[in-house]
Amino acid sequence: MLATVNDELAAPTTTDHEAPIVQIPDPLDDDAPNDELVLTTRRALVRVALLASETGARFQREALNYDSMAWMLSPRTLFDGRAPIDACQDVEACRRGIVLHGLSLGLDAEPSFVDELLADDDEKRDRRHLFGLRPSPASNRSRRKPTPRARMYTATIVDTRDNRMMQVFHASIARDVDEVRARLASRFGGEVAGLADIRQGVHVASPPVIALVPQAVLELVRGVEQNSADPHARHFAVDIEMGIRA
Repeated sequence: MLATVNDELAAPTTTDHEAPIVQIPDPLDDDAPNDELVLTTRRALVRVALLASETGARFQREALNYDSMAWMLSPRTLFDGRAPIDACQDVEACRRGIVLHGLSLGLDAEPSFVDELLADDDEKRDRRHLFGLRPSPASNRSRRKPTPRARMYTATIVDTRDNRMMQVFHASIARDVDEVRARLASRFGGEVAGLADIRQGVHVASPPVIALVPQAVLELVRGVEQNSADPHARHFAVDIEMGIRA
């Protein structure tokens, strides 16, 4: 399980001149007798609402010049060529979309890449870990014991210079603070890493955490923290970076 994240955006799966012409019904018009009927459930409708809200929140948070409604209605590689509004009625597709936006992986991604963030060879077991569900006692006994000092660490950086403010959130499983700072130095340079506020655990009240980290990502980090004993957790890392130029 590897989740290394940055804020570089991939291009949409289809450009405007390549996309097929699809008649989108005006949601503010009255219903018509020839409107397409869609058989669904209330749970599936809630999934559509959830992904739509995550999409809009991310686009606003990152000031993306891309319409969230257009994203929901356009075919995506992530959903095997289906539009998110149709695909995310399914729970697996909905999870893919939440991870895509929660970790700022771009506007689209290969399904296999996102699925690696949700599962490994023992898919059902690791999926429970990621979403914060505790395994059964029998499962605990069968797993290998972790390195005793391996724990979840989070770090925040606020750096203002040259008329630019950079905010960073980092989370990973590490043995100590020095290991975390070394990771930050390799990613952002030693000078910036020296500014990092590194803490054990997740501190949701920290202002940079409030500003940068979506709720879905916090739940992901907490789920990994609760299962930091799993050997796969040693490969977990999240980096969210936002730069604002004055």
